[in-house]
Amino acid sequence: MMNRFLINNFTPSNFLLAIILLVPGISFAQYQENIPKPSGPIDFSETSNQVIFILIPLLILILYLIFRRRIKKIKEGKRKNK
Repeated sequence: MMNRFLINNFTPSNFLLAIILLVPGISFAQYQENIPKPSGPIDFSETSNQVIFILIPLLILILYLIFRRRIKKIKEGKRKNK
């Protein structure tokens, strides 16, 4: 019964209306009070900031490039074996 109702009344305009009405509530629900927010440039003299903002992104980038190269080699190997 409910499936028939949803199928008959589903239109793109109803879907867009639902999204427009739900997005503000969802985004407001994610707002957290009393959390410190950055108030200026990052101080790179602290080791923790260097690790968080430089080392971890570099490691992620390097691992991504290695993984990508490995995938390309596997695909080329499969093409040559055919």
